[in-house]
Amino acid sequence: MRGDIYLEGSVGAAFWPEDPHFTTADVRGWLAGQGDVTVHINSGGGIASEGLAIYHLLKDHPGSVHVVVSGTAVSAASLIVMAGDRITMRMGASLMIHDPAVGFTQGRGTEDDHRAVADMLAGLADGYAAIYAERAGIDAEAAREIMRAETWFSPDEAIAAGFADDVGDVEASAAARFPYHVYANSPPHLLSGAGAKGPGKRAVMALMCGISTPRQEPEMAKKPTAKTATTMAEDDNEDIKPEAELEDEAEARAESEEDADEAEAEGGEDPDEAEAEGAETEDEEDGDAVAILDLVSMHGGTVATARDFIAKRTPIQGVIAHYREKGPSVTKHKPGGATARITRDERETRRIGMTEALAAQIGRRKPTDDRARPFMSLSLAEMAALSNGHRGPLRTANDRLEVFMAMHSTSDFPLSLQNALNKELETRYREANPTYRRIARQKTFRDFRPHPIIRPGDFPTLQPIGEGGEIKYGTIGEKAETVALVSYGIAMSITRQTLINDDIGAIADTIADQGRAVSRFEDATFYKMMLGGAGSDGPTLAETTRQVFNTTDGTKAATAAAINVTSLSVGRAAMMKQTSVDKNLLGILPSILLVGPDKLTEAQQIVAPIQADQAGNVNPFAGILEVVPSARITGNAWYLLADPADLPCFVYGYLEGAAAPRTRMEEPFGRQGMQLSIEHDFGVGAIDFRGGYKNAGA
Repeated sequence: MRGDIYLEGSVGAAFWPEDPHFTTADVRGWLAGQGDVTVHINSGGGIASEGLAIYHLLKDHPGSVHVVVSGTAVSAASLIVMAGDRITMRMGASLMIHDPAVGFTQGRGTEDDHRAVADMLAGLADGYAAIYAERAGIDAEAAREIMRAETWFSPDEAIAAGFADDVGDVEASAAARFPYHVYANSPPHLLSGAGAKGPGKRAVMALMCGISTPRQEPEMAKKPTAKTATTMAEDDNEDIKPEAELEDEAEARAESEEDADEAEAEGGEDPDEAEAEGAETEDEEDGDAVAILDLVSMHGGTVATARDFIAKRTPIQGVIAHYREKGPSVTKHKPGGATARITRDERETRRIGMTEALAAQIGRRKPTDDRARPFMSLSLAEMAALSNGHRGPLRTANDRLEVFMAMHSTSDFPLSLQNALNKELETRYREANPTYRRIARQKTFRDFRPHPIIRPGDFPTLQPIGEGGEIKYGTIGEKAETVALVSYGIAMSITRQTLINDDIGAIADTIADQGRAVSRFEDATFYKMMLGGAGSDGPTLAETTRQVFNTTDGTKAATAAAINVTSLSVGRAAMMKQTSVDKNLLGILPSILLVGPDKLTEAQQIVAPIQADQAGNVNPFAGILEVVPSARITGNAWYLLADPADLPCFVYGYLEGAAAPRTRMEEPFGRQGMQLSIEHDFGVGAIDFRGGYKNAGA
């Protein structure tokens, strides 16, 4: 099965704490154990060296790689696209190729500093050009010209230039959030889109070439992206620097800059040179902006708060002073454990996505929720590891078993698996469609007490209104029968071998079998009730103290007969003569002919349309009765029944909110593996005799 990998956001690092991004380590983890893969990419670019590394990971992957540009593939992201054995661009997607760039040098910006950066950029650009040239079938210099011009391609233009193979039949997604203002030729729709404005241009450009020192990202602010069990588990437990440590670093940085300024002043540098170095103020402000973002995030602040500090040009020491005046607002680091925690929204998103992914895998179908896509390529063990924070790869059978054994106390994976099993169980249960549902009416029960099924009589007959305008009051009779729910259940084991083998197929088959088995059980339970009592004439009703089918109430033929026009006419007439609780004629017409295997052919023949050449040969029941067969009816007996929506003889029902079987998972004490119980609340009963007629058959 082809796996799906989603590369969304910036390459290598995020420009704002809440922005999605992906790294080389992420992609390496997602590719592990995969065969053929489809890589969906929507990225505005990022760190050039990360893009090159990810390109080589995909290029060296043993399976085929199909790359789909779902929104934008810009800068470093466009290089990643070139790794595809096949490249598809969605309608309206964008591809951009340009030269790597950096807004400043390391050091003081001397001749040697600039030359070092230039040499680095030249080597990086030549490497990029070679890859673009190979993909497009052009020489390296032609690729360099495309890069120097910062060239943007539509899908058709990319295909014509050799950078893509085909256009998908799906509209492109919204462009990835990114500060597109850093590019010279960005299209207007990208400049006005999400994330178009962000950190200073120089800070972004430095980050894109990987020159700037990576900053610690507050893990709690990151949006979840597709990860393997190992990488996400590590991210969930990554330590966050305590407040004091972060503030100390910021103060040290500020003091270092002040000391450097004083040293230069004492050294008597030329005023002109000092003025030239003052041009680095923008870079310093960019660096301050990064530190301010970290500090505000650590105190639980929002991006809007950080932007306000930056817009007011508040120095980092001013931000520190602001939070010190407010008092402690950051949870201090606790020895022996990580302080980073996944937020409630992220945990809920992950749980929902994992549940849908498991349901899709068990049901062997595509997921219906986009939140499931990052988890579709993960195995049971990897999802369990992801949920309980397991560190390291799952190399051995014992590793996988430990993950499963730990999950009951440390993760929400059992809940996700249980919910997925419930979805599949209900799907398989609904597909079965047993025959009893066609001849009985469904009811909903609030609890397990016996429920009276009250059937009111007729609305009183209209009476003449007297000269004084007086309206006479009538009365409504009623009858009541009782039906109760019964709880049923069965337990089974998911063995240690199944868990170690990651055999989701075996679990899927078990659930499918049980879903159909519950439907068969309901069918058997219903017919056991309907065909119970003496002579299989049904249960005894409280209203008459007689069975549902009996000759006294006109619901059973006095003489057994085969299915023919005469016997059906007698049955129909008997049903039409039935009266209500208030003794008014009901005029019921049967719509269902219920038979067993021995009478099925005879029943089908009697209702089949026949073109008669004489009026006496016309079949009056052709197309009037629906034949409902049931293997649980033995012998020659056959039944006429009214539509259960109009006048049911029988009802079935479920507990309110639980109209399907459900699973419950637990780890049995002293036994390996997991225990899965299937539970179901179901009730059946007889409530009337007027809508039915039985003939013992011949």
